[in-house]
Amino acid sequence: MRRQALAPILLLLLTLTLALACRRDPLSRLEKDPGTLAVVGRFALAKGDFSSALSYNQAGSSEDPWVQSRVWDGLVNAVLVLNDITPADLGSSPHPLGTFSDPKILEGALDRALQERVYSKVEVPEEEVTAYYRDHRGEFERGPGVLLRQMLLPGEMQAADAAGLLRRGHSFVDVARLYSLSPDRGATQYFQYSELPDYLKPVVEKARDGVPTPPMRLADNAYQILQVDGRCKTYLLPRDEVAPEIRLRLSDERGEELKDEYLEGLRKRFRIVVFWSKLPFVYQKETP
Repeated sequence: MRRQALAPILLLLLTLTLALACRRDPLSRLEKDPGTLAVVGRFALAKGDFSSALSYNQAGSSEDPWVQSRVWDGLVNAVLVLNDITPADLGSSPHPLGTFSDPKILEGALDRALQERVYSKVEVPEEEVTAYYRDHRGEFERGPGVLLRQMLLPGEMQAADAAGLLRRGHSFVDVARLYSLSPDRGATQYFQYSELPDYLKPVVEKARDGVPTPPMRLADNAYQILQVDGRCKTYLLPRDEVAPEIRLRLSDERGEELKDEYLEGLRKRFRIVVFWSKLPFVYQKETP
């Protein structure tokens, strides 16, 4: 009889224990909160945070679940980084984003963190630039065109002075450095015939290779002098000319790789719990 009498008491104690445990477990509490969409490390993401992110990314009126999914991914990644750059002594319970609920402030913190922890570590050795140039020659081949030098002059007097120096045998580059407003300062550039402005095509056609043209008036205070250095059926842009472009491209690729590695490391350090049933859209995974 005593055992039968104890059974309801034990059941009641078990129920009370489970209820207290639920109260003490912040994750269970947040899961029941209709305004909380996810927990990312030490932070809780609210519906308002996602709405603000949509508006900031100019997707507030979008009903495309793929677009909404990408905004969600960006928000989660930003909060992952926020866990890494904020103090760890903020308590064990997930808390709101606070001032970082402002997407502009969150984006600023994210950019600074990525610059410090990721992009500042990107290095592109010269041998990688050379290898890319060698392996992707087709990207730097151009069709029929001309090797052209130019200088832009701010007035009739400067144009006359520059033309006089050229007639006396001074080099195009030296004269351009003295007078030209163009940033290339008389360096040779390759132009495909299809890229030339219409007004230049007859000038280039009549010009003698290696001989500067007379000054051409473009506007009241703008004159131009050209020199054709060669004509080509095909042309491969020099490695040194395209090296900055290659370096930027490789830097971007390496930066994205390091960023992915950094975020993957954060996912292992900080727990992500998404309450999928409460998301206001059907999440779609991004495919490569």
